[in-house]
Amino acid sequence: MTALRKILVEEEFSAPAVCAPRLRVVSNAAPAETEATGSALKNIALFLLAPFFGLAYIIALPFVGMAVIAVLAARAAAKYDAARAVGRVLKPVAAMVGGPLLGLAYVVFFPFIGLGALVWVASKAATAKN
Repeated sequence: MTALRKILVEEEFSAPAVCAPRLRVVSNAAPAETEATGSALKNIALFLLAPFFGLAYIIALPFVGMAVIAVLAARAAAKYDAARAVGRVLKPVAAMVGGPLLGLAYVVFFPFIGLGALVWVASKAATAKN
């Protein structure tokens, strides 16, 4: 066997009877080069947007930390009956306050999300090979 060829043995387990393994010859030749369209533009865009991604992580970190602390505190407080009673009372109040705020967030952010999705689909259609 030379260094440029390998023998790949595949065993077929479809039949319950013992069957002979199937042999294939696989070469180590380099695969044909594929045309990378758009990858350079994508890399440049990611390079330019990387500081903003980092800024988003820095801004989100305190909120994520507070959420983790709140979840841990709620789990610890759930061991006591008084805290569970307060939780049963506050749950509808939180829903009444949070519902309109969630609706407002939908109204404010979804047009931008939809516009981004529209631009993304349009760019995919424009760069698609026919």
